[in-house]
Amino acid sequence: MAPQKMLRNEISKTKLMLVEGADAKFFCIWALEAYEINDVQVMDFGGITELYGYLKMLSVLPDYEKVKSIVIVRDAEGKPNTAVISIKKALKENSLPVPAKPFEFTHNNPRGAFMLFPGFDGIRNLVPGTLEDLCVAIIKDADVKRLDCVTAYLSCLENEGKNITWRHKSFLHAYFSGENRFVGMKIGEASRAGAWNWENEQLKPFKEIVKTM
Repeated sequence: MAPQKMLRNEISKTKLMLVEGADAKFFCIWALEAYEINDVQVMDFGGITELYGYLKMLSVLPDYEKVKSIVIVRDAEGKPNTAVISIKKALKENSLPVPAKPFEFTHNNPRGAFMLFPGFDGIRNLVPGTLEDLCVAIIKDADVKRLDCVTAYLSCLENEGKNITWRHKSFLHAYFSGENRFVGMKIGEASRAGAWNWENEQLKPFKEIVKTM
């Protein structure tokens, strides 16, 4: 990451949430709003390969010494364990506290934690996937029939030879296309418009972390 890009960021709060990309940034901003949390600053570190450089540059910003906690948020992608290793490596190489597990804080200064979307399954195993998968799981007022319609639509396209590379993205936006309130919206816009059930059980580990930052 170029220094001039990084230095456009300023540390304005003592609790930092570093997230992967603009969609995650605005999702988290509106989640914090829903949970009535106003002392956390959400910052976009870019792509998953840019975390190491972002952490390195973050440490030279004014007021970094005042930071009390840092939480990293990224997608699990196809291999959650690989994502865990990648985050831990970036933290260790920047001399930052390394949490033993996702969704758990260290007790160092600054305190540290990291979270992977979409989170856990019912027995606390990390689930492969992305923010879009989490969003599908927490759609407010969703019902099985409408979700089945989207599944059938995508399956029909694939049966006709269409290669759907980003199925998680296609599923979410296909659902939005059938909802007048959310058609054409990005995740951040949908978050602001009330698309998600912020009290959904799937968000419980996320909520616990942000409430205790």
